[in-house]
Amino acid sequence: MNNTNRGANRLLIFVCGLLLLVVGAVAVAGALVPSIRDGWKDSIDEINAQMSTWLQQTALGSTGVSWIMPAILVLLVIAIVLLIVFIARQGRGHTGTALTESTSEHGTTIIDAAVPQNAIQDALAKRPEFVTSHVSMYKVRRTPVLKVAVTCRRGVSPRDAALIVESKLRALDELLGREIPALVQISGGLRARVTTTTRLQ
Repeated sequence: MNNTNRGANRLLIFVCGLLLLVVGAVAVAGALVPSIRDGWKDSIDEINAQMSTWLQQTALGSTGVSWIMPAILVLLVIAIVLLIVFIARQGRGHTGTALTESTSEHGTTIIDAAVPQNAIQDALAKRPEFVTSHVSMYKVRRTPVLKVAVTCRRGVSPRDAALIVESKLRALDELLGREIPALVQISGGLRARVTTTTRLQ
């Protein structure tokens, strides 16, 4: 319902989780497996010597400073910037406009998103079948779409809940004079959690 790239989200979570899993497995193996622990102790001096050789071979001119460390620092800065941009993009997609129509050559009618959101929210708040309800509006492919999320009380049929929400949406359509695409999410019980009603055009 927003412009967050779900594939990028899942890829980032997978990569971070995999790295943490590998690091954790190596740390546990090094602490609990004697052969690995002894092998690491025996090779630490050789690794330090090899790293010192690399740093000496990659010195920047006569400075004596290896270019590897500045390169690592630049990569870290780039990674931090990319993560900041990635975080800043999360949650976008909300829109403050429900309808925009040119009613005549002299003007345009604009309906704020708060109008359908509050209308549906108030109508659902009076229904005893729901514990909570939340209405928001997103823009999907440049089209405003309502998202109606309701949590049913125990014993309420998801089908009945869907019919109630659908009736409120139809009443809103009649009020506005046109149909607004909507996504209805129903939760609150085993049957409700696996039921989703969509009314997307």
